[in-house]
Formats: sequence, structure tokens, C-alpha cells
Amino acid sequence: MTQRPVSYKTKQGEAVLNYLMKQKEEYVTAVQIVKYFESIGCDISRTTVYRRLERLVKEGKVQKYSFDGIRAACFQYIRRKQGNTDCYHLKCESCGEIFTLECTEVNHISRHIFENHAFRVNNSKIVFYGKCEVCLGR
Repeated sequence: MTQRPVSYKTKQGEAVLNYLMKQKEEYVTAVQIVKYFESIGCDISRTTVYRRLERLVKEGKVQKYSFDGIRAACFQYIRRKQGNTDCYHLKCESCGEIFTLECTEVNHISRHIFENHAFRVNNSKIVFYGKCEVCLGR
């Protein structure tokens, strides 16, 4: 019989989750989170932030991403529409901005790869590179 890991709530841990929830579609690093709490005078250690982030990832509440050109991992609260688990990313090669793309048209690519090539793609790790609307001057 396997035991489930004990999940407990602390004020500091809940503060980290609440911070991520307020970021909407933004990607943030652990360092950014620590700096935020320092700026408001909240005593949350770097270790607590890192541990809480890893726990939130395991619980499926937060997604962890590693993007080219960004040394630290980025974290994002999972705010997907019910039933939609496909999430892709767009990264601007000019300004470095990262955008979430939830598009049913792109989902066809993953489905094709699975059905025709017997390979399941991890959609959360797919990043399309190009130039964003701002950098294109639109």
C-alpha cells in the first residue's frame, strides 16, 4: 500500500499560492517571488518559496517551465478552462516576452503526431519562437 505525501497548509505557503494566482497569465521565477515578499516586508525565506513551488507543481496547481535564454525556471498558476489541458507557448525572439497560447487549431498537430507516429507530445513544453505584435510594430 502506497502512502500519499502529507500535504499541509501554512500561511507562508498559502501566500505563495495567492501571489501566483494574482499573476494571471504571467510567468514568474522564485527569485521574483522572494523579492516581492521582501518588498512588502513579509518574512518568507527563499527556501520556503522553493519548497512551496515544488509542492504546488506536484499537486498540479502550478506549472513549471524552463525556457531558452532564461536561466531560472518559471512558474505559472494553472488557470485552464475546464477540459482544456493543451497549453503551448510563444516566445518573442526580440523582447523575450513569453505568451500562453491555448488554440484548438494547434491541438491538431499533437493529435496527428500521436495517431500517425505513435508518439505523445508534452504540449506544455512546446515553444514557438518568432516576433510578437509589439516587436512587429503592429
